[in-house]
Amino acid sequence: MINKIKQHKKEIQFIIKCLLIMGLICLCLYQPMMKIFENPQLLRNQLQSFGLFGQIIFVGIVILQVIFVFLPGEIVEIMAGFIYGPFVGLLLCLIGSAMGSLLIYTFVKKWGQNFIQRFISLDQINQVHFLHNPEKRNILCFIVFFIPGTPKDILTYLIPLTDMKLSTFLFITTIARTPSIITSTIGGHALGIEDYLFSIIIFVVTGIISFIGIYIYKKINKRKLSYHL
Repeated sequence: MINKIKQHKKEIQFIIKCLLIMGLICLCLYQPMMKIFENPQLLRNQLQSFGLFGQIIFVGIVILQVIFVFLPGEIVEIMAGFIYGPFVGLLLCLIGSAMGSLLIYTFVKKWGQNFIQRFISLDQINQVHFLHNPEKRNILCFIVFFIPGTPKDILTYLIPLTDMKLSTFLFITTIARTPSIITSTIGGHALGIEDYLFSIIIFVVTGIISFIGIYIYKKINKRKLSYHL
């Protein structure tokens, strides 16, 4: 055990440093971000006043949301639409999602399940049965990412444990998210222009689709498969 630790000393130190840096960033941003989210107009005015740099900051927020799976992705996507409109907001979310997913893929491929368990419990890992089927995995993953309400961020950590190619992984974890993200950014934009009725309709419809999506996800995941990672 001690020899294994010595062999992977550099990797362990690197992981610890990354976790500390990301933890410090979240700690520093937590209080300011909570205050800003309490006053969304302040956030919009500040980021818009920064121009391109404000968009880069927002992409950074999306990256953090993808990496730290306990952060609410839907709120970030709604804020993207509220601040930048439905389509620019969608683009920023997709860029941040792609960059965050690439980082996760790189870390998981290098350090495997030990890295994942720093973010996701072993029970959650074992519950995702459909990833064990290499023949249907890609299409099932696409469906799960395509439907709003399914646990996409957890899957972003688990998929790299399989033999899925990076190009396929990025396609699924970004492009397949588009319907889920665009509904949030449209709803956020409607809030921004004070079209509250339309935003309520969007969120209610999205909520219904999400319930259906969660039901479908559970059905897919309960299938008894004989394949293993």
